[in-house]
Amino acid sequence: MFLFNLAVVFSFIGLLLLLTCIGWWVYVRISPFHIAVNRIPGPKNFPFIGNAFEIAGGLEDLLCILQEKWPQKFGGIYRFFIGTHCYVPVSSPEIMEIILSSQKTIDKGLSYDQLVPWLGQGLLISSGDLWRSRRKMLTPAFHFSILNSFIEVFNEQSRILCGILDDVCASFAERKAEIDVYPYLTKCSLDIICEAAMETKINAQTEDSDYVNAIYRIGHLLVEQFQNPFMRNPTIFSFTALGKEHDQLLKTLHGFTENVIHNRREILNQKINNESDQVETESVENRLPLLDLLLRASNDGKVLSSQDIRNEIDTFMFEGHDTTSSLLGWFLYSMAANPDCQEKVWNELQSTFGDSERYFKQEDISNLKYFECCIKETLRIYPSVPGFERTVVEDIQLGEYLVPAGCTLGFLVFAAHRNPKYFPDPLVFNPERFFPDETIGRHPYAYVPFSAGPRNCIGQRFALLESKTVLSTLLRRFKFEIAPSAKPPILSNQLTLKSMNGINLLVSRR
Repeated sequence: MFLFNLAVVFSFIGLLLLLTCIGWWVYVRISPFHIAVNRIPGPKNFPFIGNAFEIAGGLEDLLCILQEKWPQKFGGIYRFFIGTHCYVPVSSPEIMEIILSSQKTIDKGLSYDQLVPWLGQGLLISSGDLWRSRRKMLTPAFHFSILNSFIEVFNEQSRILCGILDDVCASFAERKAEIDVYPYLTKCSLDIICEAAMETKINAQTEDSDYVNAIYRIGHLLVEQFQNPFMRNPTIFSFTALGKEHDQLLKTLHGFTENVIHNRREILNQKINNESDQVETESVENRLPLLDLLLRASNDGKVLSSQDIRNEIDTFMFEGHDTTSSLLGWFLYSMAANPDCQEKVWNELQSTFGDSERYFKQEDISNLKYFECCIKETLRIYPSVPGFERTVVEDIQLGEYLVPAGCTLGFLVFAAHRNPKYFPDPLVFNPERFFPDETIGRHPYAYVPFSAGPRNCIGQRFALLESKTVLSTLLRRFKFEIAPSAKPPILSNQLTLKSMNGINLLVSRR
């Protein structure tokens, strides 16, 4: 009798699953949403799971499938499903222009939800009127004159980095060391953004720090979470060992930021109340860290709460070091892999600086045109942010296709930058592509390393000025080469474009 009842239960469950699948099959063929998205080319998908199995491999496989395999097969716009959610990635400059220039499609996609516990509704994630008001408030922190005042910080931290690399090279008989340069560049970027954003030294390059370690670890942890669809459920995630570690890391990160905000607020209040510090206050005005701007705009919590301020600082700590570190690492790799280009940059630096040890200045940029083209070409082949997302809040017509509300648009920057239609021999490192005569007639949205339109990267000038300072300082002192035994980098999208096996270069003093 028991076995009979069990058979009935299983039969009922099987029938229910069958009816559910039939119902879903009918629904996807008659619903206006699915009729619209199924007109867009894309891989075949299964009920309820979509294309999850096809993209369930490693991060390097994910980058290859989304940014190379499927764009080559389906073109500049296609669609796929994860579960029942529809993603519509685009790499066509014409289509990207329609969306990125829009004032309506500015809400970030679902993947950004993982960052909310850390970054809150900061500038990266917020949308609508909140995003517009914050963008307007924060823009003055990136004014030309403010950025110029941070060059001293860029130079000082670059010198520290050079000293560290020099010591590493000196420990080898030939004064030439094979180094994974990425960790060194990351710590330098952390020191820079921390001092620029919070007027606080963390000495990431020279000391061990719980905060620095937490920043390192949370980036890896978020990637691990992204790889596992079950972990994306906040409830399930909270019960896992990874979720508990995530909460502990957030305590470290938020605690550090809150402590800095508290101390900085007290310092500013003392300066405002002390007339004898007028000269010092004027100096602070000329070099306005992001935190000071936020504190002055907060109006005792009426405009910005302490949590609002923390969200923005955490956002810039994350964005300001991770994207820049990616650019620095890939630039040095490109120089090592293309020694003729490195020699041209070296000669240009020699013409500008000679044998002097002086600091880099903003006025030097006009004399370093080939160097700048090399940076642009690095960002073309290795964009720091290889892709990003927007949520479709209302139906949008993209060429011949209607993308209905509820979809997530993906912008395949990596694929767009490697499109042979706009960049012949796209895998060849060729800085001449960015000579003025070569850019004439190129679609303006074929090259978007910092996004474009109203929601472009607010910190792109900061990132480029920092990168030019750090890289010019390094190249004046060191030569970078590919080690004979080195394996090619394994590209992967880990929030930013990184190498799974590091960026291992031979470094020697010039």
